[in-house]
Amino acid sequence: MSNVQAGRALSSLKNFDGSSSVKTMWDVLVAGAGPAGAVAAFVLAQAGRQVLLVDEFRADTHKVGDSLPGAARQILQNLGLLADLESGSHLPCYGNVCAWGSDQLMVNDFISDPRGLGWHLDRVQFDEALRLAAVRAGAILWRNRVKQVSKCHNTWRVCLHDRECHSRWFIDTTGRAASLARSQGAIRQRDIPLFATYRWVVTSKNDTETRTFIESVPHGWWYTARLPHHTRVVIFHTDIQHARLIQHHPNLWDVYLEDTKYIHECLGYMTDTHSPHFIEAGGGYLNQVAGLQWIAAGDAALSFDPISSQGIFNALYTGMKAGQAVHAALSGDESLVNTYVDHLKAIRAAYCRHYGFMYRSENRWTNQPFWALRQAVSKEL
Repeated sequence: MSNVQAGRALSSLKNFDGSSSVKTMWDVLVAGAGPAGAVAAFVLAQAGRQVLLVDEFRADTHKVGDSLPGAARQILQNLGLLADLESGSHLPCYGNVCAWGSDQLMVNDFISDPRGLGWHLDRVQFDEALRLAAVRAGAILWRNRVKQVSKCHNTWRVCLHDRECHSRWFIDTTGRAASLARSQGAIRQRDIPLFATYRWVVTSKNDTETRTFIESVPHGWWYTARLPHHTRVVIFHTDIQHARLIQHHPNLWDVYLEDTKYIHECLGYMTDTHSPHFIEAGGGYLNQVAGLQWIAAGDAALSFDPISSQGIFNALYTGMKAGQAVHAALSGDESLVNTYVDHLKAIRAAYCRHYGFMYRSENRWTNQPFWALRQAVSKEL
């Protein structure tokens, strides 16, 4: 499919509400059409399953989260989706530059990484391309909202905003809300609260930096990356106290930015007249990621502190594995579901080790609440 054809197809997805479909029984309901849900739907549809992908998405809504490591290349290649990524307007990421634990910059160059360069994504385009891939594979995409799921004999009764249907399995990819999994008794365990206060800014055409910059400061840490279309995302990760201060006094975002040395210099000339946006960004996990005829993937199952730079990669990976596990379960083999559960426990353990190492390695501001709390917790990991 050409880029022009793909663009037209994507446009048709933006307002699709499923009104032309009368099907009421599905093999799998996938709730949430972000990267995890789209990949799960793609895997299942490609395997011949009848898949309903439901989300209230607005295709033109910007999302924070733009970093995709080179390790994702193998996943996308295995799925046959790498060409879609490489034909997009995404920018290569040549490495990370960090001022963390000292005033000296540390450079992690991706050129020598055998997994290849990473990407700075156009998230709108990236997410749309994954949804389009799922639809091309045979999944049905409805712009709708899953209000409730309940057991009805050996299937799920699915109550949408304006209709009902049934499915044999469901996959919860509703993000950190994990609304469907929690409706079945799963409990979301939250790590230390972390809030991202961020802006997208228009930068000078002279901004050609291809690397990610990270810099720690007394009340948290900053992140910036150049994105497509002469845009740069700038994020201050902090605790709830400072996030609330910024929310009530938006000019404080700029004041805290002046605490940085390298990020401030990296930005140069930028224009933005909008107040900062806010999202919860702390890690967490479900105490149960699968149950009888359901499974969770992406942030719904396991979310990471952004310092890991693994959020989108995890969404792709768990979406793929959840789709494969459900396909096998529909054929009578639930061993992959058990393997999936064990694997997510191992991923969580590895993440905790990395998280602990990162926050223990910054000890310049141990008297500040943000760092004192994280260092105390990291010693227990």
